[in-house]
Amino acid sequence: MPAATPEKEKISPIATLSKTQKLAGLLVVLGPEEASVILSAFNQRQMEAIMTEMAKIEFLSAEVQHALLEEFSSVTLEGVTSALGGVEKAQNVLEKSFGATKAREVIGRVAPDSAQSPMVEELRTLTASAIGQMLRGEQPQTWALILAQLEHDNCAEVLKTMDLGFKADVMLRMARMEPVSPDVLDRLIKGILARRPESASRDYVSADGTKFVTEIMKKFDRQTATDALNALAESDPDLSASIRKMMFVFDDLVTLDAATIGIILREIDFNTLAIAMKDCAPKFKDMVLKNITKRAAEGLQENLKMSSSVKKKEVEAARAAVMEQVFEIERRGDISLTSEDGNAS
Repeated sequence: MPAATPEKEKISPIATLSKTQKLAGLLVVLGPEEASVILSAFNQRQMEAIMTEMAKIEFLSAEVQHALLEEFSSVTLEGVTSALGGVEKAQNVLEKSFGATKAREVIGRVAPDSAQSPMVEELRTLTASAIGQMLRGEQPQTWALILAQLEHDNCAEVLKTMDLGFKADVMLRMARMEPVSPDVLDRLIKGILARRPESASRDYVSADGTKFVTEIMKKFDRQTATDALNALAESDPDLSASIRKMMFVFDDLVTLDAATIGIILREIDFNTLAIAMKDCAPKFKDMVLKNITKRAAEGLQENLKMSSSVKKKEVEAARAAVMEQVFEIERRGDISLTSEDGNAS
């Protein structure tokens, strides 16, 4: 009898990724807050390479998440546990990043007493729509008990689907909820899971890479954010420009000091500005009027009256044009769009 042919070893879904790409994927699933802490430990060149790869990520499948966890599990757990607030924080981060089952597997190796119920873990892998469908017809107390076991984001998604009155009832019961026996909770969840529809699991993480990197930039101090953007601009000017625009929008102009606004107003086209200022914050309108001459203020006021019939699309286009001018002024080094307290605006 011929010997059995060994089963072909399965190729890891991250086998072809570089170390930088793997790290970028890990940081995306950890989230902006944790990623910003980790990134700050790298030098500018390394940070630039990692963020460039992060910006390319559109989504991460469950298979890729699990493979990343297998490769980084010990380092991830130890680092998150020590730097970000203990085992509970580590479990929350890992569940959000890699799913409850894998998170519990890693947590269980290091802190077995902190591992959550398998029933709760399985419940947390389901989509908000699937959970809502499974709970249909149940009493508010049951809804409250089940939703209290979910991650905050998924719980909020389920609550959004409810009628206002029923939602208020469920939230009130969640707020007043007392501890429940783990055995009772497991039996309840098991009964709910028996109604699970097909394709109910959340098996991937969506990620707008550029937006994610922007959120990280916002958490950096002023100098780190500036240096990182400058470094990115050398290798990918378009990406750097996109991030800069996402970090600072028209409504943020109100946060600038009078001197900076004065410099901007000397170069901005007032006809375009008047359209852009439609429905803007009164504080910004007052700030603009105080930083221009009386004659210019009268002209702007007239233009503002005429802009009342302007369509939303035209307002958005005008704001984009104003911001292009603002970014150009900043590129020349005449102004800074970051706040003085150390954070990027």
